[in-house]
Amino acid sequence: MRFAFLAAFIVLISLGTNVKAKLAHKGCDIFNGNWVLDHSYPYYESSQCPFIEGQFDCRKNGRPDHDFTKYKWMPAGGCKLPRFNGVDFLRKLEGKRLMFVGDSLSLNQWQSLTCLVHAALPKAIYTSNTRQGLSNFTFPDYNVSIMFYRNAFLVDINI
Repeated sequence: MRFAFLAAFIVLISLGTNVKAKLAHKGCDIFNGNWVLDHSYPYYESSQCPFIEGQFDCRKNGRPDHDFTKYKWMPAGGCKLPRFNGVDFLRKLEGKRLMFVGDSLSLNQWQSLTCLVHAALPKAIYTSNTRQGLSNFTFPDYNVSIMFYRNAFLVDINI
């Protein structure tokens, strides 16, 4: 379910207001749906992305199949989402920061998003650094930061 939420969140950021209104009008439920095979994927090869840590690179670690990289999110209601566009994503986030906070699953999602954006703009100037547990991937030309803060102890306590 976490991946479905992330997919829906990234879709909401990357879609324009008009597209979101059209999807809502068509009864499109981006929070419910299924992962479906699409042979036009993946957007990037993990070996070409400098942000994936070794322990998260499935191919480098010997995973024999590659079909897991060829899935896309298909919302309930049969509507089709536009493909992710890294340039549009950065334009819409211009002057903002997006932060992931959590454990290794959140780290994996952060790495995947940074790889998606990097694949869209492979020659763009960027900085990537980690200080005191905060990883920061920045595109200065867009004034956009995509950050990750590791915190494995996020819990929901009902008192």
